[in-house]
Amino acid sequence: MTITWPSNTKEIIDQIRDAIGREIEIYITMSGVPCGLCELDPTTGLSTDPFCSGCDGNYWTVTTSGVTVDAHVRWYNSEQPLYTEGGIVHEGDCKVTITYSAENLNYIQNSKYFVVDGKELYMKNYTPKGVPSINRIAVTLLEDKG
Repeated sequence: MTITWPSNTKEIIDQIRDAIGREIEIYITMSGVPCGLCELDPTTGLSTDPFCSGCDGNYWTVTTSGVTVDAHVRWYNSEQPLYTEGGIVHEGDCKVTITYSAENLNYIQNSKYFVVDGKELYMKNYTPKGVPSINRIAVTLLEDKG
């Protein structure tokens, strides 16, 4: 038996996500951002003000920046536990699926936290998905880091 995949599988999945999905924010850590309160000492590569309140004398700051992407969002609830041979497994609080691209994969891999429906969530894991080629990324999220 031969399976024939439509040539526009990614387009079809993106259209479904556009119809049933919504926007989420992925917050990523941005490093190497120059401090706006002081100047760079070219000799040391640090701030000219070792007591700068913006960068603590490092000149380079680490900030968090949010990007908005369209996602298919599925919230888990306590009525739908995952039953396995070893007992009930807490899979996560939310699963979001976004389109696969190198840029989106970079956002996922460098994520600090996500905001979905106004709630702050943290990544448990992610899985690239798709047949015959990868066309989406499923991310399992938790409301609590612990």
